[in-house]
Amino acid sequence: MEPVFIFYLVVISFAILMVAGTPIFASLGVASMLGIFIYGGISALGGIPDILYRGLSSYSLISIPLFILMGEVIARTSIGGKLFNAFILWLNRLPGNLAVASVGSSAVFGAMSGVSVAGAATIGRFAIPEMLKRGYAPTLASGTVAAAGALALLIPPSIGFVLYGEVAGQSIGRLFTAAVIPAILITGLMVLYVSVISNINPNAAPRVSRDVLWSQRFRAIADIWSAVLLILIVLGTIYFGITTPTEAAGLGAVGAFFIAGIFYRELSFAKVFEIFRSTAVTSGMIMLILIAALLFGYLLTRLMIPQQLVILVTELSLPAWATLILVVCFLLIIGMVLDIVSVIVITTPILLPLMISLGYDPIWFGVIIIISCEVAAITPPVGLNLYVIKGIAPSVSLNDIIRGAMPFVVLQIIAIIILALFPSLALWLPSMM
Repeated sequence: MEPVFIFYLVVISFAILMVAGTPIFASLGVASMLGIFIYGGISALGGIPDILYRGLSSYSLISIPLFILMGEVIARTSIGGKLFNAFILWLNRLPGNLAVASVGSSAVFGAMSGVSVAGAATIGRFAIPEMLKRGYAPTLASGTVAAAGALALLIPPSIGFVLYGEVAGQSIGRLFTAAVIPAILITGLMVLYVSVISNINPNAAPRVSRDVLWSQRFRAIADIWSAVLLILIVLGTIYFGITTPTEAAGLGAVGAFFIAGIFYRELSFAKVFEIFRSTAVTSGMIMLILIAALLFGYLLTRLMIPQQLVILVTELSLPAWATLILVVCFLLIIGMVLDIVSVIVITTPILLPLMISLGYDPIWFGVIIIISCEVAAITPPVGLNLYVIKGIAPSVSLNDIIRGAMPFVVLQIIAIIILALFPSLALWLPSMM
């Protein structure tokens, strides 16, 4: 059977299993094993253990459960509320200051958790009720927190970059560095949008300002300094080459326990047990999807699908920018039906060779994929952040949450366009390492 027909059969099998309600990892794994069997016979299935061993024995993968553990510890402390309070006190004179504080605190929290739903849930518990109480429009309040929570996917230490780096064979440290300026860019666009809306339509974000003493501002900084120091230590040791991302993840996990237990005194045996249980569940889910993706990637390599895709695009004679538009549209569409982990590990083996053949840098393309995943986190029907916000703000309708998040989808697309026009925004810092 022709390789392309085997590929079509695998894709159709995957789609049928997904529609039937089979979990993603099982759907992709079964479909990939079917393709391997058709291509190489029963003997080819005997090579699966070796494929998985070589794929999962990477030292870098250890950082995934460690970063998740760090985020789980931080998420179960009061740091989210303290961050939100500090931003309110320092930004109290700005229009839409509560929404701006939500963006800022979500960005900082994202640097400690690396998981978007954790940021949306933690900051949202404090920010959304406060904004609704002050008369903010439900769409603006919920949409801002949902979108700002997704910043954790881009702001290091991002689990998404660890997965992309592993699948694409790229330096995780360089990926973390490449994300810094794009993260600042998107955060700035969100703040700008909120400020403009607050000035154009004051009813959507009533001005909430009060006299704040400088002593209150500095006291708020004192409440969060240890957590901010943890971010600087974890990321700083990576950027300056002191530790590998895996070593920094271990340092961050230990530091998170130290902060939660010593500074905040908010750990109990029951909470520690829940932290480890949640870390194991999340890490296991990611690893199961990665296992299935390793089989899928192996099959793609054997069938030479990426090479055939490169040849097809070359024959079409499309300019590189047109191909990039098609790739981004594909990522945005597939992100609407698959979770972000699946988007990264499934699409990277197919699309990366094509993008490299067109002259795009793989580090830059990693940033583009992660931003596309940010969009996926706030677009239905699978946008997890939307449902997280609905869970913590039951008084806000899901339709309002979706409508509130849509302007931020536009902002993410604008950011992709800016990075496409000025790729050095993502590549300058890695070039300095």
